[in-house]
Amino acid sequence: MKYLNTKEKLRLKTLLDKNKLHTIKNSKGKIIKYTYDDFDFVLWPYEEQTKIKHKVLREYLFVWATKLGSVNYINYYDGFSGGGAYYNSEENDINYGSPIIAKEQFIRAKRGNKSSFYFNDKNKSNVENLKKAFVKSGISTSNITYTIGEFENNITSFIEQLKDNPKPTFFMIDPFGINAHFSTIKKIMEIPKTEVLFNFMYNFARRFTNNKNSETNLTDLFGTEEWLNYKNLSGDAKENTLRDLYKQQLKSCAKYVYQYRMCFPNDKRTYYYLFHASNNRDGCSIMKDSFAKINYGEVEFLGPNQPNPAQLAIWDLTTDKIETLKVQIWNEFKGQTILYKDIVDRYIDSTTYLERHIKQAVLLLKDEYAEFIHVNSKTRTIDYDDTICFFDKPNLKPVQMSLFS
Repeated sequence: MKYLNTKEKLRLKTLLDKNKLHTIKNSKGKIIKYTYDDFDFVLWPYEEQTKIKHKVLREYLFVWATKLGSVNYINYYDGFSGGGAYYNSEENDINYGSPIIAKEQFIRAKRGNKSSFYFNDKNKSNVENLKKAFVKSGISTSNITYTIGEFENNITSFIEQLKDNPKPTFFMIDPFGINAHFSTIKKIMEIPKTEVLFNFMYNFARRFTNNKNSETNLTDLFGTEEWLNYKNLSGDAKENTLRDLYKQQLKSCAKYVYQYRMCFPNDKRTYYYLFHASNNRDGCSIMKDSFAKINYGEVEFLGPNQPNPAQLAIWDLTTDKIETLKVQIWNEFKGQTILYKDIVDRYIDSTTYLERHIKQAVLLLKDEYAEFIHVNSKTRTIDYDDTICFFDKPNLKPVQMSLFS
């Protein structure tokens, strides 16, 4: 098969014959897998939050591979690669998992031969399933290394090799549970040009905070025993505190950290947070853009509270929200002189605003609230290294009187 002669080959539908589709259920009657007569591999149910995650990966990895792969050999490492294939019951077709999506997007970015892929899963059956799903997808299987075993055991040698010969590497760490150590992520982020997308399984963490047998796992997850101070909290207080603690830990080793809340598809409760850690401003900004682009302008998946696309102007925040951000920036920086990039850094991973919204708000401050000193005198907008001199008080323009007033 000649693959990727269209923009995104894997987005083409492979409709299934429902008479050939069979379900595998657990003891409670819930569908956990599907088999299909014509396939030698199984498929997992395609949940809504997983669809969102995969769409974000498509958007982001194409840009990441295009930018960093232009002058570098690049890597993709998936620590919990899974079985690689899903059945989308709404559209009656196959969808492929993050390993195949990554390979697809690197090829689309013309980096297929300038990259390596590492897929790990502790279950041999998942790895074998993934290999068969790759064959079905028609995507090239070159430059792939498969490993079988516990993530924490198998990632160690890869990190050591990468430290000796650093290359831009995107790590997808998506455990189903709390069996991933913060110390490992810290080691990854100490290597230049690495990024991590980590699934912080809050629903699991919440459930096990009062389980004595899980204390060691939770301490490894957070990289600190501080979580013990909050285990008796409940509701939003517990969620917000544990989420912020994990973000604080990531900020100790990554300059830019943003968390994307993912709710259960049919429940308003949080299922997990996707934490993106990067030492590159563009990485943080582009990931937020990617999420907003496929999620109706929002940077969280709200399950049953998702916005109605028919009632939305996709992309743009309202004028009122931009005005609110403008006032917030003015109140924080009035009387100060600061580089524009430092303003972006202040808000890009601590608010829901996208970078272009920050830019719009800053531009609204010009003349009345601040003076801009441009590095390039010909610029018509604003650049990262431009200086913003905020006035102590608004520079109100005199009202012109009419001759006839």
